[in-house]
Amino acid sequence: MLIDIIEEISVGTVIVLVSSLIAWLYHIRQLYATAPVLFQNASEGKDDAIYQIIVSNRGNQVEENVRVELDPSVSAEIVAANLSGVVLENSVIRIERIHKKQEVNLLLRVKNARFDFSKILSVSSNETTGKICKSPRDIPFNYGISALVVSVLIGIFPILYYAGQVVEYIDDRFEEKNLKAVSNQGWSNLDDYQESDLRQSYSDNEFPVRLVGIKKKADYSGTAIPAGLKDIWNQLDEKKSVLLKYEINNKTASDLGVLAFRKGVRNAMPFYRNVSPLSKETIFIPVKTVPASGIVRTEFMFRLNDEWLDRIDHSVNTGTLKETTGHLKQTVINPKPGKSQVALQ
Repeated sequence: MLIDIIEEISVGTVIVLVSSLIAWLYHIRQLYATAPVLFQNASEGKDDAIYQIIVSNRGNQVEENVRVELDPSVSAEIVAANLSGVVLENSVIRIERIHKKQEVNLLLRVKNARFDFSKILSVSSNETTGKICKSPRDIPFNYGISALVVSVLIGIFPILYYAGQVVEYIDDRFEEKNLKAVSNQGWSNLDDYQESDLRQSYSDNEFPVRLVGIKKKADYSGTAIPAGLKDIWNQLDEKKSVLLKYEINNKTASDLGVLAFRKGVRNAMPFYRNVSPLSKETIFIPVKTVPASGIVRTEFMFRLNDEWLDRIDHSVNTGTLKETTGHLKQTVINPKPGKSQVALQ
């Protein structure tokens, strides 16, 4: 239980931290400028050349009033641009607006000088100061999208794991609804049983074990001692001790082993029955002293072939004691949320 709580807290914390990181990276402004290539050499008889400048907005916000400052020693003019409204004034290229994830390409005629990224002194907008990159390959991808992609790639296995857990939970709840009649008989912790081979041999209203009677030791005066209780018979009180009588109905084609013992009792003695295919046996669980609440809990383990099912619990209210023959009428009592007990009527 504690491990499950720690796991849930850890998963929740990781999700919050990763989500916060992605949100923070998503809002980072990313403005870059570079001069990647010499577009055209100077022609014969002329002393100028054409260079390319790229101004890139890799962020998720619009950049207003973008300014690209060039080295004042550079004498240049804009030949062409893929965006209107781009002007060069006093060694400063001005771009009115660059939308998110938009790239502005322009051709610059430079006179009597060699031009590269080192001639770009700065790039800025109303909201941020950008970076100068040596080439377009050095311009990073959008931080927010990159973080999201990396998070998805890293988290795909946990996502698949928890998706499987959700599907399994839905299947369990559906099967739990199908076994409501069994739960109403006082049985709990049926998750492993739901998925077992043993479950395939019984309908939704059936269970391999059924409580068929509760007696006091005194009720056996003059009768044979129930099987398996001879060694402890003298330890039972005539009036205070009770015996829970269960019927095991093996509807499978293999031997069915059933081990049962009192739950919550120190050094509780286990009782075992091996039931042949398509047959029935009885098993008695002695209760030396009935708790003040009257609620007795018994844990059962089942063995079918190589499969073991354990920690399947049965709760019964021994407050009403009656000899029963045939079907045992039962009503559900819920003294605590999530716990089902059976009262015999």
